[in-house]
Amino acid sequence: MKLFATVTALACTAVMLSGCAILGFPGESGSSNGSATNGPSTSAPEVRPTPSGPKPNFLPAVDPESAQANQRLFVILLEQGLVTEGISASPAATAERLRASGFDPAGIEWTEGSTAIGLLSDTVFVSAQVAGECLVGQYGVSIETIAVAVLPALPAGGCLVGTGINRF
Repeated sequence: MKLFATVTALACTAVMLSGCAILGFPGESGSSNGSATNGPSTSAPEVRPTPSGPKPNFLPAVDPESAQANQRLFVILLEQGLVTEGISASPAATAERLRASGFDPAGIEWTEGSTAIGLLSDTVFVSAQVAGECLVGQYGVSIETIAVAVLPALPAGGCLVGTGINRF
């Protein structure tokens, strides 16, 4: 009885494996059109064209109606700077990233990334005004993270107060 079961199992396995060879799965001996071939394949490997054109942008578009709706995008753009440049990421480069992503350049402000004597600023601020509100981001060596808040715009306009505020 065991002999019959073993012979039956081997016969079924042989039939299944020969079916795979007939189908000609890629990498198997046999062509993809179903005809069997003997020996190694002489055809060149398939060359796939490299996609050309602009890279896809997976970031959402800026919503001009609400600062709150743009908060996640704002955080992502600040994080991109920290990933590429580290905690001392240039606030001017971050502001440029905001502008390139669709924030209105007239509403973008940032503080200096270094002190008057050339040391890294403890923290820097970058802001973007949207619909009368401000997205204000803060990062730097003293806090080692990103802090973001949605605040009302200042009565005189803008988002940041003090000397050394940069604008486009």
